[in-house]
Amino acid sequence: MAKTGDLCRICGEGHLTVQVEKNPVEYKGVSEELDSFYSVCDACGSEQADAAQTRVNKRLMIAFKKRVDGLLVGAEVRALREKLGLSQAEAAQVFGGGPVAFSKYESDDVAQSEAMDKLLRLAAELPPAFGLLCRRAGLERVFAGERWQQAESWQTEPRRPAEARRPILRVVSSSMPSADQQARYKDAA
Repeated sequence: MAKTGDLCRICGEGHLTVQVEKNPVEYKGVSEELDSFYSVCDACGSEQADAAQTRVNKRLMIAFKKRVDGLLVGAEVRALREKLGLSQAEAAQVFGGGPVAFSKYESDDVAQSEAMDKLLRLAAELPPAFGLLCRRAGLERVFAGERWQQAESWQTEPRRPAEARRPILRVVSSSMPSADQQARYKDAA
């Protein structure tokens, strides 16, 4: 309990003292006690939370929901981004989500989507996939001692002539084709 020195916004006479109390919460059947920050006036006894305390309480709740949903919490998103050697702006460029998305994910202001969470984990576990995402975003990333495999090799396959790309059609019938038809089918293949 620490006095903030701020005057009570309700009575205007007392001073506020910061309080931290355990608050039971439940989400998807999972219960936990989270810290709850607020202030108490020493004159009128009113309990109130300022904008900063409300923001901290909200972030604690979002982090709890992320854990229950199996998503990376803010500190984990930050650690993963730093492991990949990206700034927040570069991470947004590589993974999407908008210019300030990673700031919000990392501070637990917002929960990233399940798809974004999977993409982040995949990039951390598969350097070639991460390299592909970086190259597509116009960033080159090479970790010391590692050489990226060409993950996009499936796209750079040499083009075959149009007639070679056509699918081969085979006629299946319950009756036997004539010798002439069989010869035409062989020529087409």
